[in-house]
Amino acid sequence: MIEQSPDQQSDERTEQETLQDMRVAAEQEFLAFGWQAAEVQLPGSAPDAPSRPGFSHGDFAVMHANPGWMVVALPAKLVLGTLPSASAVRRFVTKCVSFPAQPNGAIIGAARQAMLQAVEEELSMARQAADMLEAKIDDLLSSIDDIHAKSILFSRDD
Repeated sequence: MIEQSPDQQSDERTEQETLQDMRVAAEQEFLAFGWQAAEVQLPGSAPDAPSRPGFSHGDFAVMHANPGWMVVALPAKLVLGTLPSASAVRRFVTKCVSFPAQPNGAIIGAARQAMLQAVEEELSMARQAADMLEAKIDDLLSSIDDIHAKSILFSRDD
């Protein structure tokens, strides 16, 4: 058995706490945007299999899939796939309001395309946010350099 150092154990706890915090934040996001807490039956599972806690909105349900959220089309009883975040799920669902009226094969094809678009939008937004943060950091570093230069000048004047 390999023993872990206290630092490794602490890192794992911190990672688990972060994942738990992210899950709680996602759950709060679902509720804030009108999703309802629900018990979701995994399509294809035995009829007596226990439901899993999740959320539903219209013809869709989601359940935590560690990592991400598994999306289920309720009328078709299909698992459509897994998305990385609550906002990606919400984007996906807004693209898919017509799914229940389509045959299952069409739903799966359209779901894959809509999921790809939702994830691409999430990545684009993350890149924009990273670019904005990078610009802010550059501004702060420049301000720090200016303050440092001024402090050197003022200290020489004394």
